Amino acid sequence: MVSDSARVSRLRQWWQRVWDEDRELLTIFAILGVLFLVGMIALPSFRSPRNLFNVLRQAVALGLVSTGQTMAVLVGGIDLSVGSTISLIGVYTTGLMAQYTSLGAVTLIVLAMIAIALFIGLANAFVITRLRVAPFIATMGLGAIIQGFILLYAKRPGGAIAPGWDFFAEGMIGPVPFPVIFLLVLVAIAYFFLRKTAAGRHVAATGGSEVIARLSGIQTKRVAAYAYMISAFAAALTGLFLTSRMGAGDPLMGGLNYDRYDLDSITAVLLGGTRLGGGKGGVVGTLAGVLLVSLLNNLFNLADINPYIQWIIKGVIVVGAVAVYASRKPVEAK
Repeated sequence: MVSDSARVSRLRQWWQRVWDEDRELLTIFAILGVLFLVGMIALPSFRSPRNLFNVLRQAVALGLVSTGQTMAVLVGGIDLSVGSTISLIGVYTTGLMAQYTSLGAVTLIVLAMIAIALFIGLANAFVITRLRVAPFIATMGLGAIIQGFILLYAKRPGGAIAPGWDFFAEGMIGPVPFPVIFLLVLVAIAYFFLRKTAAGRHVAATGGSEVIARLSGIQTKRVAAYAYMISAFAAALTGLFLTSRMGAGDPLMGGLNYDRYDLDSITAVLLGGTRLGGGKGGVVGTLAGVLLVSLLNNLFNLADINPYIQWIIKGVIVVGAVAVYASRKPVEAK
């Protein structure tokens, strides 16, 4: 018969193992819980069911793009073209839907937008892996090129969505918003890909050490292509969702005039414990980071905090998260 002291010892060992493996994930969920409680206590308007549903809806766009950004960061890179990709998909989708509204036409439009996004991801990977340009510069440069094509097509908000397309953003399945279900399904698929497939494990291995991964027989250039194509695909879904939510396209919907999806997605990914430089992390932590950023935005707005101060706080959070996680690398490498 196992003694009480033995049970306590096993429980302590189990908890220590969990803490050592997932301390970032546990920390971000703890912070998320504390922030939620603070909002419930300090701001009566935060407690309303309508506001809580709004937080979830607002988290969807950031959650979609951040899921893809996780792949880019996990493989050892970064994707600063996601904001421009979102805007591109937004303006072209609404521009075409304004003219073609049949179900068949809408299906073709969506497939065409996804194909364009996949090409953007492939172009990012080509510049990074074949031309050997740093991911930061490569994706920022491609993003600038994309933004140029956007402004050649549309310099101001316009276009329209096809009848029924608003269901993507506003639809309900029972008491739950459809976009929340869509996001959770996407996160579940991404989790399965990273944890249960060889290709997903190769993403983390490539980010951990590209040289070791290559010597182990992993096609690292192909893995990088997968990661950036998934990132661009997720950005396309975000653009499609935003068109459904806004009812129109905007050449700046991916950033500048609205949320900065490049900065915010990186913030969510880093807060979720995915290391800048790759090798460790995952989409569950990213989802927690998304909820944290969305909660902060909601609390800032309810507390009427200056938007410029919000930018400062987000920047401090990014720097702090990178500093904290980077400081743990030498200890964990022993």
